[in-house]
Amino acid sequence: MLASIHVLSNRITRAFESRLESNHGLSVPEWRVLLSLASESGLTAKDIHERWAMDKMAVSRAVRRLESQGQVKRRKNPGDARSYVLSITKKGTRLFQKILPSADARYHEILSGLTVQEQRSLKRILKKLNDHTARI
Repeated sequence: MLASIHVLSNRITRAFESRLESNHGLSVPEWRVLLSLASESGLTAKDIHERWAMDKMAVSRAVRRLESQGQVKRRKNPGDARSYVLSITKKGTRLFQKILPSADARYHEILSGLTVQEQRSLKRILKKLNDHTARI
């Protein structure tokens, strides 16, 4: 079963990653940063790292690249001078809105292989596994 989880994860990421890279010049970590900031401004890189269980350096590289392209702004965190508060810029928002329909379509395409009941069960099981692995 573990191999099946890895294979599925790789297939989902690989297909979406190639579309992101070829159509928009973005990596998956950069997309996740934009997605996070589009839904909640004022996050730190640590917040994004924890939200996605991503490697800290991958988040840091993604933030730096997005900032250099004018898609993300960062400012000193008033609550912790060692970190920065991140926000998506208008340019980043435009890019996010351009990508979102294809990301949603890919998500629905993947889930279309399941019935509505199977989708609900999968969501419940994934939440349970994520909650459990966060504690161990």
